Amino acid sequence: MKDIARKLIVDCLVCAIVFAVVLYGCASNRPDEKTALKIVIAKYNNALVEAYKDQSFEPLKAVAAADEVSKVDTIVSSYLQANQIMEADLRKIDFKDIKIKGDKAAVKTSEDWSYRWIDYRTGKEIEPLKPVHYEMVYHLIKKDRKWLVEKVEETGEGKRP
Repeated sequence: MKDIARKLIVDCLVCAIVFAVVLYGCASNRPDEKTALKIVIAKYNNALVEAYKDQSFEPLKAVAAADEVSKVDTIVSSYLQANQIMEADLRKIDFKDIKIKGDKAAVKTSEDWSYRWIDYRTGKEIEPLKPVHYEMVYHLIKKDRKWLVEKVEETGEGKRP
């Protein structure tokens, strides 16, 4: 009887260890929260470039809250009223600080961009390529287990020395 009990205990321990290893393996395949935030911000910036250039907002809607999409739409509309589109390129982004509190996060970045303005009717350049440096704070919110950019603040701008 002792042998059966001992085998049962060993079998249960083996099952528990296998379960723990599988559970850990599944969990470790998911990016951690900080990595998830960086990915969302990268997707947001790519979607922002597309919205400014092509007035395509679907990619932005996938990574930004409705109010942020509306803000970008207003800016793009004002450019179009002036017959302009902006071509932008994010040259470099450094993630300086990431703070997460529950379903909210704030991410500070240092970014190097370049811009040029194009007459959207003729395709001719209105203003040549201009490098710009920004210090930014992205405010994100988690909805339905997915991070979204809720608001973006510029905390500093200037040409990099």
